Amino acid sequence: MVLGLFATLLVILTIDPSGSYPQLGQGPGITVDESFNVQQGVLLVEAFRAYGVFLLDPVNVKEVFGGESGIPYLPDHPPLGRLVLGVAHHVWSGMFPPEAATSVDVTAAARTGSAVMFGLTVFLVGATAGTWFGTAAGWIAAASLLLMPRVFAHAHIASLETSVNLFVTLAILCTAHSWSRYFGRSDTSETEAEPSPQWTWKAGLIPGVYMGLVMLTKIQGFLIIPGIIVWGLCYGRQRALLPLLVWGVMANVVFFLGWPWLWLDPVGHLQEFLGSATDRVTLNNWYMGQVFKDVETPWHYPWVMSLVTVPVGLLALGFLGLGVELRNRFRDPRLVLVLIAMLIPLLVFSTEAAVYDGSRLFLTVFPLGAIFIGCGGGWLWTMLVQKFSEKKAAIILTVGMLLQAIGLIATHPCQLSYYNLLAGGTTGAESLGFEATYWQDSLTREFWTECAEVIPTGANVHVMPVLHQFQLDDLRKQVPIIRKMNWQLQPWSGGEEVVPEYLIVFHRKADIPENYRDSSRTAAVETRAGGCGIFTGRRVAYLYAGVDADER
Repeated sequence: MVLGLFATLLVILTIDPSGSYPQLGQGPGITVDESFNVQQGVLLVEAFRAYGVFLLDPVNVKEVFGGESGIPYLPDHPPLGRLVLGVAHHVWSGMFPPEAATSVDVTAAARTGSAVMFGLTVFLVGATAGTWFGTAAGWIAAASLLLMPRVFAHAHIASLETSVNLFVTLAILCTAHSWSRYFGRSDTSETEAEPSPQWTWKAGLIPGVYMGLVMLTKIQGFLIIPGIIVWGLCYGRQRALLPLLVWGVMANVVFFLGWPWLWLDPVGHLQEFLGSATDRVTLNNWYMGQVFKDVETPWHYPWVMSLVTVPVGLLALGFLGLGVELRNRFRDPRLVLVLIAMLIPLLVFSTEAAVYDGSRLFLTVFPLGAIFIGCGGGWLWTMLVQKFSEKKAAIILTVGMLLQAIGLIATHPCQLSYYNLLAGGTTGAESLGFEATYWQDSLTREFWTECAEVIPTGANVHVMPVLHQFQLDDLRKQVPIIRKMNWQLQPWSGGEEVVPEYLIVFHRKADIPENYRDSSRTAAVETRAGGCGIFTGRRVAYLYAGVDADER
């Protein structure tokens, strides 16, 4: 609980993207698609307040935001994660109004929803590991999740990844803990097996609710369904059939009741939702020094990205925990389910499934991996206590865990750019051909402040890359400095004949011209032909403009 609260507080204190809450520390910049989730969350809350369970009637939702000019409802994702963001937006902005808000949605306020869900995930992981492997394992597991830079960064962003992490982790850990009691001995520390309780249909009720919550969050959550079914049948055999049936029915009931949009046309709308997962725009992915279409990315991408985006000390503890269970021949069925739930998304995204944006699509692997880190940490604690006093063992482990925080601190507030020592850090990873930034998060509050020192009021400022039609409007609404300076933001692809007076580039290499992919100071200045000022966002934003660019 302590680390969970600390995690929530730490994220909230470093959550401001662009100046909406200047009294707080800066967080990642406004990311490319945050606005969709925030607006939909605000819409869900306002529509529910106005229309109750009829909130998703297409006519009603438009009326809430001004008739035909209002925000349309987007059924591309189920509502739970966005609803949490919407509630957090209203609560936070109500208690702490942002400075100079000009929009019905304020991204910084909605981000507090992700912060709370991250804290709950840290608590859940720590409590579970502590229950399964002992107090030391619980502390280590919870701390390890807090110290994973990519997970920590996503906790600052008003997107669905953190909510998926929470509900998938909840469903897997609680189902593993509950059902393993019916399989016989699950605690490998016990010398004698305990008699298995009678397994009845009631065993499927609560796990079914958890699965329904997962389904209400994002379609990636559906990936754990076959894993739970196979795991239950392997250990429970015929006895598992009835509980699994109840579990499935309960999950679908929760999914249907929790999404009123389905009530309007259950079959048609369900087909529309499932079809949206495959009928989508193709995205580019920069990997190993070249651009791939998302469905053409090499099969090893999710495995490599998982290995190079977690601090090496935590990786070592995780593999130690895995080794301990391999030596025990995985006699603990709970850890078998955790491992299955980790492997499924990695295997799915090793096929021709669309994959992009670093570890984003398989981020659920990381909280579950923290359970194995806790297992390995608990084993190491036992070994250290046998050789040293508990006080010395605690100091050794504490120092070791604190060393894992170096990358988290060094890359703040852009931990989405983090790579571990296996890749040579962010600089080494970029030279290996990995994407150093991809979500516009490098355009932070500090970056915009530096821009204001050079770009005059009313200037035309071009931006590259522009990935969707609302991206620049979102920046205008969410970045106070842009409004104050009255900059005219315009898209630029690098191929136009006109030379921009000022240009902002964030280095998503998959979507910028080849001659802009070198983010070094020399290359940026040389590209400044025709008096063009270049503002380049990366792990740390670089600023070049005006006649003194060579001196900056």
